[in-house]
Amino acid sequence: MGTNSRVHKLVTAVNTTTHDRHKLIIVLGSFGMGKTRMLQAASSATEGVYLNLNLTLTERLRQLPRSRYNDGVTVHAEIDKLCDELSQHGRPLFVDNVELLFSPELGKINPVDTFKRISRQRPVVLALPARRDGSYAEYSTIGRADYLRMEIGDYIILDLENLPT
Repeated sequence: MGTNSRVHKLVTAVNTTTHDRHKLIIVLGSFGMGKTRMLQAASSATEGVYLNLNLTLTERLRQLPRSRYNDGVTVHAEIDKLCDELSQHGRPLFVDNVELLFSPELGKINPVDTFKRISRQRPVVLALPARRDGSYAEYSTIGRADYLRMEIGDYIILDLENLPT
């Protein structure tokens, strides 16, 4: 399955979630698997919004003292505001580069839970640099400070490790 087929599969998934309570689609794959290119292409095809979360959220957090966001509450509020600003009127949101959220300095935020909430108002495609383990996605390695195991069983999953290229 080439890049165009993967993009088509993702666009189809976005279109099928329109009436779901949670319109969350998770794209799993390790670094370098083409998640960014896929999300950017699907964003254009659906008139959605592509969001490089690391870049945009870092800019916002740099304006705040660290003591304001190390509990995770401020980060959640900033993400909510950011998504509302960028994806008005229910436009699909394609969220990429979320590694910042796994940082212990931010309170180790679970991106699946965060964007599950946001996906009630709009379709959200969440790219996770993680590996699948049954109904879970694992980021990093057990024992590392940024390790996180996230439940993903209830969502549409596109696992790039298992999709033919």
